[in-house]
Amino acid sequence: MPIIQTAIEDVMPRLKAYLARAGYRSALKDVQGEAMAVARDVYEEALALAEPLAAVSDYRAGELDSVMLPEKLRGRASYSAMLFSLGSRIDAAIEGYFGRGEPLRAFFMDSWGSEAVESLARNVDGRLRAERGSGTIRFAPGYGGFDVRHNGAWLWLASRGAEGIEKSISVDAGTGIIIPRKSIICMIGWDTLED
Repeated sequence: MPIIQTAIEDVMPRLKAYLARAGYRSALKDVQGEAMAVARDVYEEALALAEPLAAVSDYRAGELDSVMLPEKLRGRASYSAMLFSLGSRIDAAIEGYFGRGEPLRAFFMDSWGSEAVESLARNVDGRLRAERGSGTIRFAPGYGGFDVRHNGAWLWLASRGAEGIEKSISVDAGTGIIIPRKSIICMIGWDTLED
């Protein structure tokens, strides 16, 4: 399967979550004036810039080396390696705003991107769980003591069979950082085998 069809609604974070990530944790009615105007403007701009990508590749337990699996995922019948990305235009917009001396817009774009890629992952994750059952947590390298440099191998696992992904998504081998930055590489373990 690897490429999953997505809709723009899959990357639309809730306004409250987006503002909270940007540091505005009070009620929406308390975010007034220029900050709210900029937040709404950046939200609309980011939606137009987003190029959502979701890829999922399934594996039977025996196909994966246990070194590739964190302890929290081991012992399952099958696994889904997943990649989610908003594309490079969000990163370029963030850098552009900082370069033009517009840190508020850069900060809102960065916050929107973080919430939007998580929204994309959560929505696709929900669809998979509706089809397959509960599964494990969605786990990403860099958490629970599992080295972030596994991102490179997991990118290969998630994008197996998806033409052209390696041209638009990469992982720095030394740091494990994913480019574009508003991307997630993760895995879910399932108690059932997928066809």
